[in-house]
Amino acid sequence: MTDLLLSAVKPGGLTGRQALVFGASSGLGRASAETLAALGADLVLVARNEARLKTTATELAHRYPVSVTHVAQDITDVGGMAEWLARWKQTDILVTNCGGPPVRPFQQLDLDDWEQAWQSQLRSAVQACRALVPGMAGQGWGRVIMLASITVVHPLQQFGLSNTLRPGLAGLAATLSHEFSGRGVTANAVCPGITLTERMEKLLEQAVAQGREREAVLAEWVRNIPLGRMGRPEEIAAMVGFLASDAGSYITGQTLVVDGGESRGG
Repeated sequence: MTDLLLSAVKPGGLTGRQALVFGASSGLGRASAETLAALGADLVLVARNEARLKTTATELAHRYPVSVTHVAQDITDVGGMAEWLARWKQTDILVTNCGGPPVRPFQQLDLDDWEQAWQSQLRSAVQACRALVPGMAGQGWGRVIMLASITVVHPLQQFGLSNTLRPGLAGLAATLSHEFSGRGVTANAVCPGITLTERMEKLLEQAVAQGREREAVLAEWVRNIPLGRMGRPEEIAAMVGFLASDAGSYITGQTLVVDGGESRGG
């Protein structure tokens, strides 16, 4: 067991594998991409913001001895997605990821909000899996890792879009595990709790601009987290790297919560 862990989760452990990462220009997507690059995987980075994505790709290419390609793409564009997914049929590792949908009371969410959230949160993952998982199965090895949310197991107030749609990612992972695990493909959902990403930093800045004390806001955010702090993107990415490696080869169809204990088993 020790030999497997040390050989898998180390620089070069994923050498020769290609990883396609959604939302890779910042936050959890970027952290996941960097972890996979550190393990030796070549990268295909996908995000909407071309300038920021190009910066990320350049930085990772300079930092790690791997191939880094970037694709500026809106994952809600079905036609555009189909076109570039066809170019990456030999993807070994798929990491689906999307920024959180709007947080508002149910009655303040209109049907357009629901449609947009469905397209970005769930449909994009389904489309990518339909395009890439058969190729993984054909070669006898593949990893599908869906970055979801704590709302999969612990619904939150005013998070109706996430509470409703992100459990679908866990269901999709379980479905893929039933149909493809016998052909060497594992599929899992990783559910982060509150994590100090750029998005959270902006929300914190907004609260301070409205006259609130930074430390008071932080204390409110973490009061239900037993570890007493927010997660770091690299801590979520560490789970992604583990699942992508051979050390995670016996884990499939699971919903893995990384939340500092906030959900406490739901």
